[in-house]
Amino acid sequence: MSEELFAKTDEAKSALSDKAHETDEEKYLIFRSSNILYALSTVYVIEILNNVSITRVPMAPDYIAGVINLRGAIVPIIDFRLLLGRIPEEESCVIILNIKETSGGIVVDSVDQMVDISRSVILPVPAQNEHRLVSGMCTVPGGVSTVMVLDGDAIVRIHE
Repeated sequence: MSEELFAKTDEAKSALSDKAHETDEEKYLIFRSSNILYALSTVYVIEILNNVSITRVPMAPDYIAGVINLRGAIVPIIDFRLLLGRIPEEESCVIILNIKETSGGIVVDSVDQMVDISRSVILPVPAQNEHRLVSGMCTVPGGVSTVMVLDGDAIVRIHE
């Protein structure tokens, strides 16, 4: 009888551990910009658009690609590549985001995949490489690539 009790206790502990592991993970969209991989929580991602016509806005900073009309809403678009001081590639797509009830988009080279990443594997960025938009870095699960994890809230605060 005590063996059954221990077995059930071990099963319960295992189930709790699995549950804790599940809640520790978050889904991220991995995208590429200037041959660097970035990860952004899918909590912020609304949709991904290809072949988008962007209207330039006069007197805006260079990294502001312009605006698009998305189903009747005017959405500002940031060229993520120019924001980071990189040269834009020919191919691109736009990731539409909703951060703190603010809609906007970022132009990136390509979207790679969606993965679950445990918060425990995200490491801080070394101080000499710190960037205001990057909150951490990690290795893509099941891969050998390192990704820079973006801080979604920082994207909204770019002008500050």
